[in-house]
Amino acid sequence: LDPRRGSARKLSTINDALLADTAMGTFESVTYAGAKGEDIQMWVNYPAGFDRTKKYPVYVVIHGGPHNGVTNAMQFRWNAQVFASWGYVVIQPNFHGSSGFGEKFADSINPEWAQMPYEDVIKSAEWAAAQPWADADRMVAGGGSYGGYLTSVILGREHPFKALVAHAKVYNLYTQYAADFATTVPRFGGFWEEGNREITDRNTPHFSAGNFKTPTLVIHGQRDLRVPVNHGIELFQTLLVKGVPTRLVYFPDENHWVLKPQNSVFWYSEVRRWLDQYNPPAG
Repeated sequence: LDPRRGSARKLSTINDALLADTAMGTFESVTYAGAKGEDIQMWVNYPAGFDRTKKYPVYVVIHGGPHNGVTNAMQFRWNAQVFASWGYVVIQPNFHGSSGFGEKFADSINPEWAQMPYEDVIKSAEWAAAQPWADADRMVAGGGSYGGYLTSVILGREHPFKALVAHAKVYNLYTQYAADFATTVPRFGGFWEEGNREITDRNTPHFSAGNFKTPTLVIHGQRDLRVPVNHGIELFQTLLVKGVPTRLVYFPDENHWVLKPQNSVFWYSEVRRWLDQYNPPAG
C-alpha cells in the first residue's frame, strides 16, 4: 500500500486462475428502522446472476463482538460470497452495539446484550421478507461468538427462521465466568451483586430452553478460551433432551476461530449440509 498516493499493488497471483472461473455476487448497503426506530445499516449480498424477478431464500448472518462491525471486506470466515453462492441473499445487520456508528450506539446495549440486538435482527428479517425477491418462508440465521450468543437468544424467542447455526456461542452467562474475559472486574459488577441477578437471568439464553424448537447446528472448538467448549456441549445436550433436531460439529484442534484450511472447508460443508436439510430448495 502506498499511503501517500492511496494506491495498492498486488503481491500474489496464486489464486488468479481459480478466481477467473468464480462468479462473484454483488452487494449494497441499506438502512432500515431497528429498535427504538433508530437507523440500522446493513449489508446485502446477492448471489451471482441475481434476478429480482425470482424468489431467493435469505440468510441473516449475525456478527460477533458485539462491539465489532461488518464492513465491505472479504474474509475466510463467515464469507458472504460463499453463502450467496449457495443461492441465498445474505444480509448482515450492524445492530445496536456495533462499532463504527459512535460510542453511544455501541454502548447502548450494555448490559442488556439480548434486547435491542435481538429486535434489530428480527427487523432485518422483516425488511428482507418485504422485498419482492425474498422467499419469506425460507429464512435462516446464524453467527459466531456474540453472534452465536444472539442466535441462541433467538432460538428461545419468536423468530421466522427455519434453521439456525450457532458457532462458539455463549449459551450460559453464569458458566461464562470460566472464560478468559472473566479475569478482569466486570464493568457492571458480578451477577452476585444486588440487581444483577435479574439482568443476567433476562439475558442468558439457557433460561429460555423451554421454547427451543428450531433445528440448530452447534459448532465449537476444544481450545476456545474466549467461550469455553462447555457452552456448545450444554446447548447441544439441551436440544437433544428436548428432541429438537441438532448436530454437534466439534473441532479438537481449533480455538474460538476455525483457522486450519481443511477444517474451514469442512466447516462450510457442514453448514451447507444443515441448511440444505432444514431449509431445502423451494419445490
